Formats: sequence, C-alpha cells, structure tokens
Amino acid sequence: MKMKTLKPLYLGGKTLVEGSAFIADEQHGRELIQKGYAQKDEGSDEALVDLTQGDDPAAATTSATVSTETKPKATAKKKAD
Repeated sequence: MKMKTLKPLYLGGKTLVEGSAFIADEQHGRELIQKGYAQKDEGSDEALVDLTQGDDPAAATTSATVSTETKPKATAKKKAD
C-alpha cells in the first residue's frame, strides 16, 4: 500500500519528512493511519522507502554466521610430579 507521511518518521533506516511517499504492507499501513502518522497516497510520487521488501540477505544473521561453540574448550590439567 502506497502511503504518505503526515509527520516525520524513521522508516526503513531513513528519516522521512512530512509528505514523503513510502510503501508498507496492509497491516502496517492501517496501523500508521490509525495512529495519525500517515495516509494513503494516490499520487505519482516515487516511494522513497519500500518496507515490503525483506532485509538484505547478506546482512542477515543466520546460524552459519553465528559461532556454534557455546562452551569454552576444556584444557588438560597437568599432574603435579
């Protein structure tokens, strides 16, 4: 759903000034309208932010990027002679 900000908003890592166009999914758009932060936009302005697109996969944290070792390695104790 194409929206227009009614107040400055921080969306998608950018601060949008009043009157900036952006795209949000239906649920988020209805929530922003209800709170008075945005309204539906029927204009031809290009959207500055598209919130319907997922995060950059390269920047996402996955199990492959997290260390799987949770316990420190045990060290062998030396016997006293």
